[in-house]
Amino acid sequence: MNNLIPTMITKANRKDFKEYIAFIASQKEKIIVRNDIIQFFRQYCDANKKNKQFREKSSLFNFIKKVQELFVCEEQIVLMHRFAMAKYRYYLISLDGEHMEEIDISAYLNMKDYFVRHAGNNGIHLKLDFMPFYDFSPTIKDTKSVGNGIRYLNSYLSSNIFSRSQEWNAKLFDFIKLHKHREQQLLVNGAIIKDFETFRGELEKVMQWLDAKPAKTPYKSVEAKLKKSGFEAGWGNTVGRIIETMQMLTDLINEPTGTLLEGFISRAPMPLISKIAIISPHGWFGQTNVLGKPDTGGQVIYILDQVRALERQLKQEIELTGLSVQPKILVVTRLIPEAQDTTCNKRREKIFHTEDSWILRIPFRDHEGNIVKHWISRFKIWPYLENFTESAATELTAEFQGRPDLIIGNYSDGNLVASLLSDHFDVIQCTIAHALEKTKYSNSDLYWKEKEEDYHFSLQFTADLFSMNKSDFIITSTHQEIIGTEDTIGQYEAYQAFTMPGLYQVINGINLYAPKFNVIPPGVEDTLYFPYYLEDKRVEQKKEQWTRRLYLEEDADIFGTLDTPDKPAIFTMARLDRIKNITGLIEAFGMSKKLQQTYNLVFAAGTIHIEASKDMEERNEISKAYRLIEQYNLYGSIRWLPSINKLETGEVYRVIADHRGIFVQPALFEAFGLTIIEAMASGLATFAPKFGGPLEIIEHGISGLLLNTSKPELISKSLEAFSDKCKQEPAFWDTISRNGIDRVEKHFSWKLYSQRLINLTKLYGFWRYTESARGMIELDRYCDLIYQFLIKDRSLEIQ
Repeated sequence: MNNLIPTMITKANRKDFKEYIAFIASQKEKIIVRNDIIQFFRQYCDANKKNKQFREKSSLFNFIKKVQELFVCEEQIVLMHRFAMAKYRYYLISLDGEHMEEIDISAYLNMKDYFVRHAGNNGIHLKLDFMPFYDFSPTIKDTKSVGNGIRYLNSYLSSNIFSRSQEWNAKLFDFIKLHKHREQQLLVNGAIIKDFETFRGELEKVMQWLDAKPAKTPYKSVEAKLKKSGFEAGWGNTVGRIIETMQMLTDLINEPTGTLLEGFISRAPMPLISKIAIISPHGWFGQTNVLGKPDTGGQVIYILDQVRALERQLKQEIELTGLSVQPKILVVTRLIPEAQDTTCNKRREKIFHTEDSWILRIPFRDHEGNIVKHWISRFKIWPYLENFTESAATELTAEFQGRPDLIIGNYSDGNLVASLLSDHFDVIQCTIAHALEKTKYSNSDLYWKEKEEDYHFSLQFTADLFSMNKSDFIITSTHQEIIGTEDTIGQYEAYQAFTMPGLYQVINGINLYAPKFNVIPPGVEDTLYFPYYLEDKRVEQKKEQWTRRLYLEEDADIFGTLDTPDKPAIFTMARLDRIKNITGLIEAFGMSKKLQQTYNLVFAAGTIHIEASKDMEERNEISKAYRLIEQYNLYGSIRWLPSINKLETGEVYRVIADHRGIFVQPALFEAFGLTIIEAMASGLATFAPKFGGPLEIIEHGISGLLLNTSKPELISKSLEAFSDKCKQEPAFWDTISRNGIDRVEKHFSWKLYSQRLINLTKLYGFWRYTESARGMIELDRYCDLIYQFLIKDRSLEIQ
C-alpha cells in the first residue's frame, strides 16, 4: 500500500489516527455511516480525554467528518471520503492504520459486493456508465451553479453558438419559422420570407412602420399589413408589445447574450405551450377524501396547486402573444374501480378553480387485459406501467386532438411513464422526483434482494436512472436535493455511483454538472394559506367548526379526548408511514413530562381503524401509535384525527395558531415539505427536520426551527428548548410566526414557479433543436437498452 496518511493527517494526530482505526476495525458486521463514524470518534475522544480543540479542529476530525461510509473487508478498512460536495475518493486502510491506498470506483464497488455476498463474482459485473453520453453537453464548473442549469446553458449558447454568427443566425431563423399551432403558422411565413437576410431586412422595415402607431393599438388592426410582409401572429397583442419582441430579437442577433436569448425565447410562442400532460399514476389521486391514504400526500397537493398556477400563467402569456387559444392541462393517473369514499373510479374529473384542467384516469390492466380493481402500492405497480403508457398515449391524443406540448413526470413511476410518452410524442419532458426512495431507505441498494418482495427497489432505482437521464430538464425544490450539503449527500448525488450486488454496478449514474437541473421551489395557494390574524378573510363558521373538531368534538373516527383543551397544541399531519415518523413525534411527546404539561399533541393522519388500512406499512404505524399511547399513558393529552381535506387545511393551521400552537414536521427525511410552507404562511411557529429540503426553507431560529428527527429524545429536546424560550421571552412565538410568514411571501410563489417552468420548456426546446440533438439520441438509445433488459423484462416477474 502507498502511505498517503501524512497528506491527510498531521504528524501530531498520526497516533490518534491509528488508535481510532483500531477502534473502528472491531465493527466487522456492518457498513458504518457518517453519523455513527462521528459518534465513534466522540467515544474515542471521551475515552482518551481529548480536549475541545482536538474534537472540533484537529486534522483527524476534519478527515473523519467527510467519511460517508466505511466497512471492514479482507482485513482492511474500505472507506468513501467525500472531500467536496458530490466529489469522492475511495481508500483502503490497513487495520493497524499504518498505510492508506487510494482505489478507483470500480474496485470500491467490487469490495462492497464482496462484503455483502461474502463471495466473489469472478470479477464479472454489469456496469452502467452514463457519463460518456454527456459529451454533447457543456459542463458546469462551479458547484454553486448546479441547479441553475438554464442560466448556464443560455450563457453557453450565446457565447459559443452565436459566435458562429452566420451559421447560427440562419439556424435561429429556421427555428422561428418552424412553429405552428395546429395548422396556424406562427411568427414567420417561410413562403414569403425565405432566408435570414431577407428576414432581417423585413424585420427592420416593419418595425419602422409600427413605430408610427400608438403603442396600445391592438394586433388585429395591423394584422393584414404584418401578414403581407411575412409576419404571422405571435409577436404580441399590441403594437407596443410587438415592437418590444422584435427589438429583443434584433438585439439578440446583433449582440447575443444569455439574458437576451432567455428573454426572447421565453417571450415568443416557440413553441406555443397550451397543452400539458402531467403524469402521476400511483396512489389515490383526487380532490376529496384522499389525503392521508397510502401513497397519497404532498405530491397530490403539489400537482393540483401546480395545475391551477400553470393554467393562469398560460392564459396570461398566450393572451400577450396576440393569439386566442384556451390552454388545457391533463393530470394522468390511475383509475381505481374500488374507489372507497373517493372519486378515483371516475374517468374524468374537472380540477377545482380551473377552466379546462382535468384529472384523466386510466385503469391498470393485468397480463390478460383485465382491469385491476383494487389499490396497489407504489412499490408494486411496475408490471402495469407499459400498458398504462400505451393507453395514456391514445387518450392524450384524443383529448388534445394531437400531441401535448410538454409532459411532466412525477415520482419514479410517473417519470418512467413520462419518458416513454416523451419518446412516443417527441416532445419536451420535465422530471420532478419529489422524493427519491434511495436516500430514504438506508442501504436499500446494497441489500435490495432482502427488500425486493415488498419494495422492488431493483426496478425503482433503475427506473430513476432511466428517466433522469432521458429527461430534457429536471426540476427540484432545493439545491441540496441535487448535490447535498457540505455534510449530507443529495438525493440525485446518491445515484452517481452505487451497487446492487448480483444485478449491476453504477459507475456514473447521472451527470450532476450537466445543465439540466433547475431549482424552482413550489409556492402556496394564498387563497387557502394566509395569516391567522387576517380575521376579515376567515369564515367564522369554519373557524368555530374546526375549533370544535380539533379540540372537543366526539366522533367515531377521532381518537382521544383532551383533559385541558385550552392548552396550545403540538400539531402535525401526514401519511402514516415510517419515513413521515409521526410515531417518533408521539414517542418524543410521551417521554417528556415538560411537553405534556405545556401542550397537547394533536395530529391528523390516515385512519384510527387498523382494519380499514390495506397498506402494510400504515398498519404497522397504526399499531405502533396505539402501543406508544398506552406505554406513556397519553390519554387526555393526545388527539388523533383522520386525514383532513386539502381545502380545509389552511383554516386548521390558523385555528392551531389562534391558540399559539406549533407545527412539527417530524419526518426522518423530507425532500421539500409543502406542509412546512403552508403552516408558515398561516402564521404557525414551525419545526422541520434538518435532513433534506427544509434546510433551504427555514432560517433556523429566525423564520422557524430545524430539529434532528433521527431519535425521539432529540425531538423532545428541541421542543422543550422552544417552550422554555417562549416562557422567558413571550414575544418569541410571535417573532418566529411573523418571520415565517415573510419568508414564504418572499421566496415561495406559484406564479414565479409557473413562469419559470414555461420558460424552461421553451429554452430546452431550443437547446434540443440546436446543439444537443445528436448527443441526446445516443444517450436515449443507451437508456432504451436499460429499459428493455432491466425494467421491462424484470417488471413482468412481479405480476
